Amino acid sequence: MTLGERTRPKTPTYAECPGPNEARAVALVDDCGQLFPVLLAWRRALGREVTGWAEQVEADDVENLPQDVTDDWGPVCGWTRCRAGT
Repeated sequence: MTLGERTRPKTPTYAECPGPNEARAVALVDDCGQLFPVLLAWRRALGREVTGWAEQVEADDVENLPQDVTDDWGPVCGWTRCRAGT
């Protein structure tokens, strides 16, 4: 999961979904349920208005992600933008 970036202050429901190599925060977990504590920790550290983008990938180390994971990161079709949520 990567931390989304709200780049349009006048559009609070918009967020950029940076790839794992560009994101301020990245989490790699074994199970989807493990993402919720990470998202809650990000909210405590950064404020309630955070957005994350998560997708299922096969990787062993967040420092050495496969090229196809970083190239195709983001919502459907490899977009780099997504709707923000809290």
